[in-house]
Amino acid sequence: MKAIYITIFILISMPFIGCETDNNNQKVVIYAASSISDLLTESYEIFNQNNDIDISFNFGGSISLANQISKFESPADGVIFIGEKPIRILEDNNLIDYEYRYKFLTNKLAFVGYKNSKPIDNLSELLLQSKKRIIIADPALAPLGIYSKEILSSNNMYNQLEKNLILASDAKSVLRSLENHNADYGIIYYSDFLLSKNLVHYGQIEEVSQYSVDYYMHVMKNTKNKIQANLFLQFLAKSDDAKLLELITSRGLSRIKK
Repeated sequence: MKAIYITIFILISMPFIGCETDNNNQKVVIYAASSISDLLTESYEIFNQNNDIDISFNFGGSISLANQISKFESPADGVIFIGEKPIRILEDNNLIDYEYRYKFLTNKLAFVGYKNSKPIDNLSELLLQSKKRIIIADPALAPLGIYSKEILSSNNMYNQLEKNLILASDAKSVLRSLENHNADYGIIYYSDFLLSKNLVHYGQIEEVSQYSVDYYMHVMKNTKNKIQANLFLQFLAKSDDAKLLELITSRGLSRIKK
């Protein structure tokens, strides 16, 4: 494939120090989809007001993170991934504790362009703009890439646009590249569009805007921090905290109904 690869790996660690507890303030490590990195860091601040548990996040493409855990035994206590493929990678390696698993959020996709890019009404118009750069997530690393490739392929466009494609490592890398005008058009999550400052959403392209995807949360089978990790995941999935609920809706996300 003739494509340009952009790889940006995000590691956000937030050590909040409180008084010593019975678990000796062991840090809980959560591997999570980069598309909700801002939501999770802000959610942890709310959670931490009433829970003395240190949590460190490792954000990236869900498939890439699942492979790190399964192949290199990366020390995750819990995961928050989008789509079923990264979860299957963990299941196939017997790494998940099925007692502690949750359906979390639903997100949607958005076809966007840089604010000065020519407006388009359908994806086929991209074929007429041979010099325009189109960025999607890498299908091998992030579920967003799988969804993007599926949409373009269903319209018989993926192979035709291949020379124009830029592949990024995860959802947030796609967003940053578009915001910095390193690409003209792209497919991102709707929650990321709401955070953008320089992008236009082409909501009329329904094969993208009507595409919805789900996030899943699991505690790892062999973690020594099972109780602590589950407390945080349970808070995300079930808490009625008004600030948390407002945070979720402000990102254009919705909790999956049990």
